[in-house]
Formats: sequence, structure tokens, C-alpha cells
Amino acid sequence: MPMRCLALGMAFLLIQTGCGNGAATSFEINSTSENFGQKVLYNNKVDIVMLIDNSTSMQQHQARLSKQMPTLVSVLQSLKMDYHIVIITTSMGSGGDGGQFRGSPAVLTNQTANLATVLSDRILQGEAGKDLERGLESLQSVLDPGYLATDGAGFFRDDALMAVIALSDEDDSSAGTASTYASLLEKLKPAGKDGRKSWIFNFIGVLNNSSQCRTFNDYSAPGSKFMQLADISGGNKESICTSNLASAVTNIKARIIQILTDFYLGEKPASLTIKVRVNGILVPQNSENGWSYIEEAGKYLIRFNGTSIPPADADIHIDYTPAQAR
Repeated sequence: MPMRCLALGMAFLLIQTGCGNGAATSFEINSTSENFGQKVLYNNKVDIVMLIDNSTSMQQHQARLSKQMPTLVSVLQSLKMDYHIVIITTSMGSGGDGGQFRGSPAVLTNQTANLATVLSDRILQGEAGKDLERGLESLQSVLDPGYLATDGAGFFRDDALMAVIALSDEDDSSAGTASTYASLLEKLKPAGKDGRKSWIFNFIGVLNNSSQCRTFNDYSAPGSKFMQLADISGGNKESICTSNLASAVTNIKARIIQILTDFYLGEKPASLTIKVRVNGILVPQNSENGWSYIEEAGKYLIRFNGTSIPPADADIHIDYTPAQAR
């Protein structure tokens, strides 16, 4: 029986599997092998926009986020991610500094000297910005093709995941609705052939009206528009009202990496037959530090967890018997 040849339907995977021509020695159904291990086994590119509210009351929150940047950089480096990071603010209008990348050089990468320190410092945008926050208009401005071709050149890549991380203690006052800006991002970053989104929006802010989460002058303003965008994109919503933002940043970076390192199989497997190897070593099925098999929206994927998340140059080999063969 000839070996099946599967085409991989991954938006972020550019490598196709091979297919042997040898005949089987019995009438048993052959298992399927999906080898993701070429020089680059998954698309490890991510373009990150840090959207920072720089209005009154935000300095303490910026400081907490700033302290988490070395950890974020460390994880991206350890997994050999290819990343671009820019900072923008919510202060639009006359005299505002929104609608443009902040700092010089504007685009930070894994080649930037003293990256963790530079990024930590750049998060501290102060609180002299306008109190009518229009962060989504700022985002729209920097993602305009005209800006990306001139002052914003060198940031945007067609084949990278777009990840936005917004920090604000109020709702956004931009003119458009959440759907308006979701449509903008969908047009800029169309979904892949497998239907997966090429962008994700994450929010750190006030999640609900609660006496436990008050900000400036005992004021509480849930970021409804930001949260709607997070829901549309499958991003994270994290509370700004904590003594530090370590958990928030950990959860957001885990979600971004999860999207980049999910491996979609060519067909439904018989789950008990799945074997996963990274650089030739068998990886256990484990929800904390191993792999998980997940079925969602008619797709079949292997998700790596914890210490088993592979770097971008690892050799990933997944063997399984198709479910229809059982």
C-alpha cells in the first residue's frame, strides 16, 4: 500500500512534508508521519505593538509593566523568535505624541543592544498625555500603509503574527467601534488558509466596575472596547489592579507563543497513536511540560506546553495513525 502524502494547511508553516514510495509488507494501514523539522520548522516572526496609555494616573502602571520586560525578552530570545517591537501612546490630537512610533531607533529587534533595558525604559511614557485616550486611533495611524512606508518603515512584515499589547486604566475614546478596528486589522493581516487569525489583541486594564479595582481619584472605567477586541481575536484580558503585572505578562506571552508554536495536523489522528519527538527525543503527553492534542473548529493540532515548547530551529516529528484507518 503506498504511503499517504499530506499537505500541511498551516498559515504560519511554509514547509511541506515528504512522501515515501515504498510498498508496505502487510495489509495494515500505515501510520502517517508529519515532519516539521527543516531549518525553520514554524514561522517564528512576531511584530509586537505596545500601546501605552500616557494620561494622568498611568505612571505607576507603566512602572509595573516595565519591570516585566526583561522576562518577556528572555523568553523570546530562548525560543529564537524573530521579533519587532514598537511603542505607541494613546495621546492623539494637537500636541499629542500618539500615532507614531516612540523612541530611536523606533523598531526594537533581537539585534538591539541592551534590548531589555531599552524596552523597559521605553515603556515609561509618563503621564503628560491627553486624558481623552484614543489609543485605537493611534494604532490605526501607525498601521496606515503611508506611515509604514515612511517613518514607520522596517516594522511591518506580511508573514509575521501581529500582536498588540494595550495598557490603560480607562476605556478607549477613539471614534470607531471595536468592530471598526477589528476590520482594519483583518484587512491588514488576513487570516491564513486554515482560518487562523494573523493578529491578536491583548489588554491589561480595568476589567469590570469593582471597588477592588479603582485607579486615579477612586475612578473605575472598564476598557470595554479593548476587551471586545481581545475577545474578537482570542487574546488575553488581564487586570491592571495588582501589585505587579508578572502574571499578566506571563499569560500574554504564553498566548502569543502558543499561536506561533501550535502544529496543525493534516487529518484527524487516532489520538492514542500519536508520538511526538523533538530533536529525536520522545516528548511525553503532558499538559504542563509536554504536548497536548486539541480538536477545535474542525482542526487537529499538537500544542506544546511549558518547558517542552521547542525553539525555532528544533526538529519536530509527529507520527500517528489516521482516525479513519482505525
